[in-house]
Amino acid sequence: MRAVYSAVVMLLLSIFTLATTDDTLAPSAIEKFGVFHDISYNEFVQRGELHVLNDGTAQYQPIGLQDPPRLTETDSKHPDPSKYTVILRSLNGGTQFVLPVMRCRLVNDLKAEETFVIHTTENGDIFHIDYDAGNSANCQKTHGAVSAPVHTKALLRKRAVGPAPKLNPAAVIDMDTGKEQQPEPPKSFLAKYWYYIVPVVIMLMLGGDDKQQEAAAPS
Repeated sequence: MRAVYSAVVMLLLSIFTLATTDDTLAPSAIEKFGVFHDISYNEFVQRGELHVLNDGTAQYQPIGLQDPPRLTETDSKHPDPSKYTVILRSLNGGTQFVLPVMRCRLVNDLKAEETFVIHTTENGDIFHIDYDAGNSANCQKTHGAVSAPVHTKALLRKRAVGPAPKLNPAAVIDMDTGKEQQPEPPKSFLAKYWYYIVPVVIMLMLGGDDKQQEAAAPS
């Protein structure tokens, strides 16, 4: 009996542990992007990964490799040398975002920040990514080296669905007068259904006369 009691207690503890574990599971990535920076013009080097999580947030993770992956020239060619470009390439394949900013925003800025804003539909599908880096005030500098951003923020914004508009009925114009026709006032119950009511009333009246005549007739 004691063995059965112990087995039941262990089973209940296991169920409780599984239930609490499910509630505290760490969010998982539903999409991952490799983040490739234009360190020197047209040489894109991966500096991190951008993860879109299933809890409605986004997260950036630097990779810190001594020999990080690079994109080939055909994958990364960008024709404008005045732009500093970041390429997000899906690690699941098929999707790529090219995100340029003015290169002068990163001149002599050793503490430059960058921000990724990921826009999704209400179903979680990514339809646009905004990118911002550096400071426009740096473009006033006449010379200097471009520094890659050192601080990264990742934000996720779900597209909001606004309320359905309440539209007034379309106006009807009288072709003869050129004026707007006013809506007819609502009809009463009798005005709507008189053609149903009148026959019933007539039948009741005629039926009542027949009964009166039968009652008055001598037996």
